[in-house]
Amino acid sequence: MPRSVSFMIAMILLTLFQPIYAQILPAEQNFVVQETPSGQIVHFTEADFSFSQNNPTLDDWERRALPALWLSDEARKLQSSHISVSAKVDFDGETLKDRTIAIFTENNREQVIVSVNDIPIFRNFVDNDHSVMGWNHPYLIPLSDKLLKEGDNFITVEARSSRDHALGIGSIAIGDLEPLNAQFERQYFFRIDAPKTINWIMLLLSLFVFIMWLARRQELELLWLSLTGLVWFVRNYHFFSLSAPIDLQLFQYVTYYSIYFAVAVTLAFCAEFLKLPQRKIIIVAMLSIGVLLSLSRLFLIFANQTDMASSLMTVILFGSFLLILAHHAVRNKSTPAWLLLLLLTAAALTGIHDIGRIPNINWWNGIGFHFQPYIGFLLFLIFMLSLAKRFLNALSLVEETNVYLEKRVTEATDALAASQHAQRQMEVERALETERERLMREMHDGIGSNLVTALAVARQRNYPSATITTLQKAISDLKITVDSLAPIDGDVVTLIANLRHRMEHELQQAGIASIWKVEECEPLVWMDAGHSLHLLRLLQEALSNILQHANAGSIILSCHSQARDSKEGILISIIDDGVGFTAQEKSTSKGLDFMYQRAAILKGALTISNEKGGGTAVRLWLAQNRQG
Repeated sequence: MPRSVSFMIAMILLTLFQPIYAQILPAEQNFVVQETPSGQIVHFTEADFSFSQNNPTLDDWERRALPALWLSDEARKLQSSHISVSAKVDFDGETLKDRTIAIFTENNREQVIVSVNDIPIFRNFVDNDHSVMGWNHPYLIPLSDKLLKEGDNFITVEARSSRDHALGIGSIAIGDLEPLNAQFERQYFFRIDAPKTINWIMLLLSLFVFIMWLARRQELELLWLSLTGLVWFVRNYHFFSLSAPIDLQLFQYVTYYSIYFAVAVTLAFCAEFLKLPQRKIIIVAMLSIGVLLSLSRLFLIFANQTDMASSLMTVILFGSFLLILAHHAVRNKSTPAWLLLLLLTAAALTGIHDIGRIPNINWWNGIGFHFQPYIGFLLFLIFMLSLAKRFLNALSLVEETNVYLEKRVTEATDALAASQHAQRQMEVERALETERERLMREMHDGIGSNLVTALAVARQRNYPSATITTLQKAISDLKITVDSLAPIDGDVVTLIANLRHRMEHELQQAGIASIWKVEECEPLVWMDAGHSLHLLRLLQEALSNILQHANAGSIILSCHSQARDSKEGILISIIDDGVGFTAQEKSTSKGLDFMYQRAAILKGALTISNEKGGGTAVRLWLAQNRQG
């Protein structure tokens, strides 16, 4: 069963920091005693070896050092079919009496039989035809003290294998169950459980990435990443599995040679991920070198030579790519390239560590287990996280782009709506302008023409002066109405000028002089035809009151800009020098009421007052910009 990550960390710390108290006995002894807080362990450093397959005699045994992991070549010379070897160690049973003890052994290739005093107590296979891959599996075998006898006792470890496979005897130890069990737990976790868990996770993730690549064929990084995880899984499977899913010999060829392709696809992913120049050539070269290394290993094995050369060539392949990567990192100042360079350098160093643990090289035992099942997963995981980070950055960019596009679409929509509104407004104004022109023509050509004809007839037939005056006023009112319909774009000065022009004749007939004091003023943007008519009627009423009631000799009509309460506006004034008015006249005048009503419609401020020197002043203030 897989252990938790916390247990893995605890085991690492325990491995690194567990106190060891070793007592090395005289040189003629073939064991080392390890004293631990929980008990004693006897590690055998030598054993008697025999290649005899039928009850070996005393002369068949030969003292050799433990472990002896590469015995297949020697066995093939002495044995005809299946090859085997036995290793026997002696110990004093009296020292282990009345204690809970066990035997610990590891690194045996491949089928293993453990006996105590010629009594078999353990085997890792069901029958002789059952192929196993026990080389990386540690074994803990509890031992009953009933099997021990007084004086010398011996443990025999027999390893069996087919002629095409490796043969070897690993380490052998006996001692108290508790410290041996702790050692077994550590070894089993780091060699079997942890690699099995992380490599199955890697396989599932690789399949997921491959499905993603099927959906996005243009993302070649996904393809190389899925192949990286898949090939590393194939390579690492023999580290934790006890049996092969296919023929054992074929399976061993696949797992052994897959290391070259695992390295090749790993470097291919790096080249594609970093978008190296001429990466297609680099990828083809890496895969071609992987094929050449496989053929080289096959030739060395058939020649019964060590495969150290092909292993070192793998390191050289790694190193060559590291130089390419370093050149790219320096030239482009690429942080991802530097990170991958450090990662692949660490992977190369751990690869050298594992090469040194190969049985037929046997430079060192290292940390006691292979880094390779972890390095493949670590490479895959970091590659996947790097790719995920790139995709997240791309998604963030897409989100930012979407926000920007949404903003632009909103702005464009608002601009379009404003444009459409302006277009509709222009259409309405155009329709109003057309209608004004039609009304103006109708009033001029229809009502106006009829009034002018009626006035001419009245004068020819000597109608009463009241009739003629009424017709003249009607014509004047019609002209003022027509003037209000004319487009003036809010120009109040033009509007007042038209009124003066229309009223000038009546003022002259009444003997009233008009004084014009009008300045240039900013147009009132809100002054449309309706508002223009209200303003003209208000001013016309003021002039009519002067003509009818003021008995004035002159009027001053002025217009200029004036601000009130921090608001820009226009002040229009009509001041006469007549008799003025009384409070009663002001309160009972319907004409004045109508003037105030029109001022309210214009949202203006109207004041009507008597001047100190005589006369009346009508003042109307209109805002430049008004609300509503």
